[in-house]
Amino acid sequence: MQTPNSYPAWIKAELFEEILKETVGDFKSIEKFKVNNALGPGENYATIMLRVNIEVLLPSDSLKQQTFMLKIAPDSKMYREQMSKLELFKTEAGMYRDVVPEFEELYRNKGVDIRFGAKLYDLSDIKEEYLLLEDLSSSDFRNVKRQDCLDIHHAKAVLKKLAQWHAASAARIAERGLYDKIYLDGFFNGSYMKATEDVFDGMIPYILGALRKVPNHDEYFENFEKKLINLNKCLTTEILDNPGDNEFKVLNHGDFWCNNIMFQYDYQQQLKETYFVDYQMPRYGSVAQDLYYFILSSTRLELKVNCFDEMIHYYYVNLIEHLKILEYSKPLPRLSDIHQSLLKQSVWAILTVCCIMSGVLCDPTDVASMENFIGTSEDGDKFKQLLYFNDRYLKHMEVILPWLNNRGALDP
Repeated sequence: MQTPNSYPAWIKAELFEEILKETVGDFKSIEKFKVNNALGPGENYATIMLRVNIEVLLPSDSLKQQTFMLKIAPDSKMYREQMSKLELFKTEAGMYRDVVPEFEELYRNKGVDIRFGAKLYDLSDIKEEYLLLEDLSSSDFRNVKRQDCLDIHHAKAVLKKLAQWHAASAARIAERGLYDKIYLDGFFNGSYMKATEDVFDGMIPYILGALRKVPNHDEYFENFEKKLINLNKCLTTEILDNPGDNEFKVLNHGDFWCNNIMFQYDYQQQLKETYFVDYQMPRYGSVAQDLYYFILSSTRLELKVNCFDEMIHYYYVNLIEHLKILEYSKPLPRLSDIHQSLLKQSVWAILTVCCIMSGVLCDPTDVASMENFIGTSEDGDKFKQLLYFNDRYLKHMEVILPWLNNRGALDP
């Protein structure tokens, strides 16, 4: 695996010459070339994100800085044997190259300027798995510290952008038909379900151990334990084997947590724009996936339950507004339809609380990695102890699980 501030030998300055002509213009030479890890431990799991810093000499003999984000595959046995089956790079490249521009074009055709994320660049003659992207931080985009989660102002900005995304995907499907299969299944495709089952089995003792520390857990512990033990089966029966042909469906982002959302601010530090990143795991299906994933993993604790319906309503109002802008040709979903989807597909809530929320709330640690999340090594045990037994996670579980139980999400 790449060590901090190391990178594969194929990443060389000369590879970027054509891209620099596009982004900088004419230049005499590359004066400096530096590559560093862009993210700390626990901020990204499936891939490695590098920041490429280049200094070029312009015809005027002045120097100009240019940065890019370069995503590469980890050099690990687990990635080669398991994660590579998901074709994450092929999927995300297609999203940046084809799907995202198509959504933005749908809005432009209606006289509305909406942008969803960074620009993708291509390096010539590279056979490695990679994505080269615009560095949004150079335009003053940044993440909110994940452990703090998002306040209502940021949450609503995200939900509005998500509504715009979902509306575009629904309008596009209504007009042109389904996407290629690579965008339909996401993480939960048939060939990968056995691997997810192994992951769930490894987490169960830790999650149940954490739950025993939560006050009044006896009220719902037995039902939650049954749901947890049968989580893979629930995913299959509630999602994969239940197509819900009459349900309003969209192309979900699929990995919709706060580290995959970036915010831009103006000179007065007022929120100006919201972009999404990491389009590796899109999935066609119920809006419940992205909504549960985001709200339960990434909004502040005082919002997750108390303001859940308010946030869903805000999302819904923006969804309808943008479906109308795009002249969506099918019947508009009702607010009750969205809530019915959330009730029917509540397994996404359980999956989020067990697998995603713990990673959001965990403090940074050197043992944070996909190998340790899945594996049974000493470092794997240490990482899962940090994930599931920290005070933040326990406080969130204390609030969310009774709420899920009261909604019927834990029913046998």
